[in-house]
Amino acid sequence: MWIKKPQKTDFRFRWSIYIVLLAALMFTAARLALFECYHSLFAALTAQEIKSAFLNGLRFDFSCIALFLGPLVFLLNLPVNSRRWAKWLLYIISLVLLILAGLLAADLIYFPKVNRHIAEEIIQISHDWDFVISYMFGPALWPLLGLLAVFAAAIFFIRYKIKTSFKPEFGSPLAEGGKLLLIIILIVMGIRGHLGIGKSLGVADVYNYAQTPSAAALTLNGAFTAYQVGRKGQVDIENPFPAEEAILIAREELFSPDEIAADARYPLMRTKQEASNLKDINIMIVLLEGWHPRFVDSLSGGSYGVTPVFDKIVSEGVVFNNAYASGLRSMFGFAAVLAGVPLVPGLPMFGYGLEMNALSSMPKNFSDAGYYTLFAQTSKRDSYRLCALASFLGMQDSYGWEDIPELLPYEEKAPFGYDYDALMFAADKIKNRKEKNFFAMVFTGITHEPFARTLPQFDKYTGDDWDSGFKNTLAYADWSIGEFLEKAKQDGWFDNTIFIFVADHTSGAKTDSLYDKFRIPLVMYAPKILPAVRRNITVSQMDLAPTIYALTGLSVPYTAFGRNIFDRSRENERFAFVSEGVNIGLITPKGAIRHSGTQLLSTEALQDDFDPVSAAKKLQALDKAAYTLLKENRWFEHE
Repeated sequence: MWIKKPQKTDFRFRWSIYIVLLAALMFTAARLALFECYHSLFAALTAQEIKSAFLNGLRFDFSCIALFLGPLVFLLNLPVNSRRWAKWLLYIISLVLLILAGLLAADLIYFPKVNRHIAEEIIQISHDWDFVISYMFGPALWPLLGLLAVFAAAIFFIRYKIKTSFKPEFGSPLAEGGKLLLIIILIVMGIRGHLGIGKSLGVADVYNYAQTPSAAALTLNGAFTAYQVGRKGQVDIENPFPAEEAILIAREELFSPDEIAADARYPLMRTKQEASNLKDINIMIVLLEGWHPRFVDSLSGGSYGVTPVFDKIVSEGVVFNNAYASGLRSMFGFAAVLAGVPLVPGLPMFGYGLEMNALSSMPKNFSDAGYYTLFAQTSKRDSYRLCALASFLGMQDSYGWEDIPELLPYEEKAPFGYDYDALMFAADKIKNRKEKNFFAMVFTGITHEPFARTLPQFDKYTGDDWDSGFKNTLAYADWSIGEFLEKAKQDGWFDNTIFIFVADHTSGAKTDSLYDKFRIPLVMYAPKILPAVRRNITVSQMDLAPTIYALTGLSVPYTAFGRNIFDRSRENERFAFVSEGVNIGLITPKGAIRHSGTQLLSTEALQDDFDPVSAAKKLQALDKAAYTLLKENRWFEHE
């Protein structure tokens, strides 16, 4: 029934305003907490930049508020005279606020690991509920209980207010229609984030308001980045570099002198000018979860004392002091090592669409050449879909935690399995193979947080801090590698195997420098094949595919975003291409840069003659070449 006589501000409209203000306050509080908790990251920002981040950050905040709460506010303001209708809508609104608060809290916890907000990780963990549940009831338990307590209090408060204060006051049909139209306009404006023409706000639009990565991080919020990337499986990125010129530059940078283009339709696919003979060499890749060189005494000059086995490997192996990961999460390292493919911004993640392209796969090539191919991970088979992806790439056998027997009386259940068990399992499979040679990868997991206690002898550090937990699990991981090498010797396949120890990404970086955030251990260990040496050249995970083909003598057409590590030509011009969320980066011996795809964001000069403009041109060209060829499915020849 319409009430024509207007009275004081309607209950529904007042509560709508309170809801929006509460949400805005929540987002601003999260931004303030980010600023205070990780103040060192934002120390270089000027007062004006900080002010701009907080003010322009509201654009991204209100985009989330309008998207997730706007439709509910609209329904609340419909002329429906029902306590139950209002009560349940307010319950749902409270639940949405709880979810947003939980996402902002999770983002605050996650942020220091990679110095950016949650992005593509939201896609991966959405398919890994075991991890989500274990984390919710592990490290995140107390924040979760706090949020649930607030939610419970909100429910009781809503029930009380609806019972005592619910007095809907409807105006004329024209007034009610006008109010609803105003709400719709505000929702649309909020989602768009601006009044001009063009698309609604995206993650990349942050650089319209911020000039540096740290300013961009302060401007954005984790709910916005998670939603934008999660709904598409990618981020919207624009790189204006001419595609054909970019491909020519990329080919010049990536091809070794003894390689030629294999097919004009696939510009980066190459092959040896002269075929080589396949050698009696096995390849054993150990992908180390989150290892940072600073924890390895022989790589950092430290005295942690938790890596005696690896220190011996370093003394007898081919060591690359300046090796870098291609990204900040495991999927980047997995894709780079096994397929030589960069996960550039603007494309779907590997495992969520990118694999629909024809890719150049080392496991398939070695399998076709008569090798036994094996992948094993300490995590469960469906963790990040790695077992399925390994099979897709040509691994004959792929195993996860469910397949691996637990061999030791561990103190706690590790959320990502046990390195020793997986390595021994892989060793048994290798021993019992029918083929003469093998190509294998084991992906470790014990050094992934939350850290679990393993065996009493590895409880070397007693603190509850991150460093202590990591070092204790690292001690166990190091011992596991030693046992694995002894097993290889006992089973007779040590002497003709090249062991490649490489981290998937870095954990525990202390600074925002690209040299620190992406630096990883990379050691090739084969005392009977490769003489010990330490090299200072700049190398990347994506250099491994060309290098492995060269070491084994396997001559096949392939595409990889790297170059043979042992190619001595243009050594001083070597580089590492890295992806950092929505940004890209280039690490060189002379300096490093970050780039948004359209503008240079930061520069780190190690030498006076470092030219960031030339570096930016090379970086944009590499990014555009990879994006174009993967987007157009011209990366590798279709079968």
